[in-house]
Amino acid sequence: MHEYTVDSGAYERWLAEHQDEFVVNAERSLNPDNLVLHRASCHTINGTPSRGTTWVGSYIKIVGTRHELETEHPTARPCRTCL
Repeated sequence: MHEYTVDSGAYERWLAEHQDEFVVNAERSLNPDNLVLHRASCHTINGTPSRGTTWVGSYIKIVGTRHELETEHPTARPCRTCL
């Protein structure tokens, strides 16, 4: 598992190399009520950001296997688009 908190470019490189893994999209505070689990290939956390120019900032990305992320962040709800 790894967290991307400031480097959107590094996150985008990780996505390109790990399309079979998963991402938790989280507020910086890691508010357990607002964690969303996505496939790395999900268009809502991949490609061109719909809000702004960066994927990380007020939100962070935690990446890894589905098992790692669900174990570490059991309150993460599945994305309605990709899961």
